[in-house]
Amino acid sequence: MDEDGGGQHRLLNLSDPDALDPVLSGAKGAWLARGLEAGLPILPGWVVTAPVSRPHLELGAEALIKRGSGGARLEVSQRALDPSLANRLVEAGRALGDPLVVRSSSVLEGGAEWSGAFTSYLDIHPDELPRAVTGCWASVFGVSTLERFEMESLAPESSPMAVIIQPALDPDYGGVAHIEGEEVVITAVKGSPAPMVQGWAPGNTARVPLEGEPTGHGAVDLMGTTLLNSVAGCLRKAQRTVGATSCEWATTGDTVHVLQLMRPPHVEPEGLRFDVTGLEDPVAILVGGLVRRFPGPLGEALVLPWALGSPYAFLDPVEPADEDPRQALRSVREHVGTLTAQVWSLPKKRALSQAHRTLTELRGPNPSTALAQLGSLHPPDPDLANLVRRHLASVFVGLVKIGAVTWPETAWHLDIETIGAILEGRVTVEKQRRVGFERWEPYGAAVTMANGVSTQGIAAAPGVAGGRFRVVPDNGVTDSFRPRDIIVARHPTPNLAPLLWDASGLITTGGGPGAHLFESARALAIPAVCAADLGDVIRDRRSELYVAVDGLTGTVYTSEW
Repeated sequence: MDEDGGGQHRLLNLSDPDALDPVLSGAKGAWLARGLEAGLPILPGWVVTAPVSRPHLELGAEALIKRGSGGARLEVSQRALDPSLANRLVEAGRALGDPLVVRSSSVLEGGAEWSGAFTSYLDIHPDELPRAVTGCWASVFGVSTLERFEMESLAPESSPMAVIIQPALDPDYGGVAHIEGEEVVITAVKGSPAPMVQGWAPGNTARVPLEGEPTGHGAVDLMGTTLLNSVAGCLRKAQRTVGATSCEWATTGDTVHVLQLMRPPHVEPEGLRFDVTGLEDPVAILVGGLVRRFPGPLGEALVLPWALGSPYAFLDPVEPADEDPRQALRSVREHVGTLTAQVWSLPKKRALSQAHRTLTELRGPNPSTALAQLGSLHPPDPDLANLVRRHLASVFVGLVKIGAVTWPETAWHLDIETIGAILEGRVTVEKQRRVGFERWEPYGAAVTMANGVSTQGIAAAPGVAGGRFRVVPDNGVTDSFRPRDIIVARHPTPNLAPLLWDASGLITTGGGPGAHLFESARALAIPAVCAADLGDVIRDRRSELYVAVDGLTGTVYTSEW
């Protein structure tokens, strides 16, 4: 144990009872200390405690304001550790052996949504440990990690980071495992698990029941049943003794080593329709086009009640009117009742009430009756309808100009009263970032599942989602991604994680379900599919596509937007 002048722990052995405290050891370190205490096959190691990181992170935060991400990382990594701590760290590292592994253990990493956010160092010589520790801290200020902090509304310096030092392994096999009911699901690769968890290697998956033989030919052929049962046995013991339900592991010879333990919170994906009965109807497809273009509370209140009367007529975009957005919103509210009354041939209040009942039925388990009713509706005045749409476009432009939303499309997900208050200056809001689940997504996904083209992949995160097909490059930098889009990428690399906070779903054409990115997706209840061969779809599409992702079966469905 190493302490500063005030008696604060700076360096703890994982076997020290104080290492059980996540305030000192961070989330990963505390789990490893618990596992070691419980007799699990945890490698020996040391922890540079989280409070030691605070001065470095505070310096990084100051540099971030002045010099951006690169300047902040440089500031943190170049500030040397206290010499007495650095010397003690090198001495402890030499006792562990050479080479070593240096890994982050942020207080945030108890939740899987932060998987892969911070840097780890492999094959470190003991003399390099001080620089590796500050390098882990510097990764807090990486571009994609800062985006995660922003999405969580957290300041990067507010979350101290411990650092774990353990012997490096040259494993025969490695991977991840988690418990599903009475089965242990294991995803394995030959050698180190690092390429797989970083999203570059697909891995082979096996299911190990309480009784009976493991299933999954790829993993069984790779490792054999004895080793798979040993990995499963370690995780089951971890569940019994410390409550962990997932782990990262590696094997050398016949020995299993537990590299990381976790108990991700069980998050149920948003409930989406699986029954697609009756949605092969062409009218259902047209309604799907409407609810994709006019989503959220605003679309349901101001457009859908009258657009149902002629769903094919209002799918093309319009130019905004040149007017004050406050007056534009007032004009829209005045005209909605008139248009809805025309469509439903009823007085305004009754027409609006009937329209909303029908919209509710369309989202329900039996939309056939509501779809049949649409055939008796009358088209609205096209000039007035398009004027309303131009007014709305003006409102959206106004919201972007004052910084209330990032993209005009985000405004559909605000309610009328909030928009009015923002435009009139009665409330001040920060820029709208996270949209969250949209209640028409189940309908759009179900229509696409009923009528779209299917592609089989591998299930990576449960649930069903629908959204616009949006290809994201390997570097994760894109100006085209919009709230509730479906991310489509080649590999499940950690730098894509910031987009998950506002995505509807995730598809990758490569990688495997053991990647850290899919851990984040599961924690955020984002349905995901990997290894889906969408090459032809990506190359041949001439217009925007809508995608449904079934993360339970590993199936992707595509249709025209």
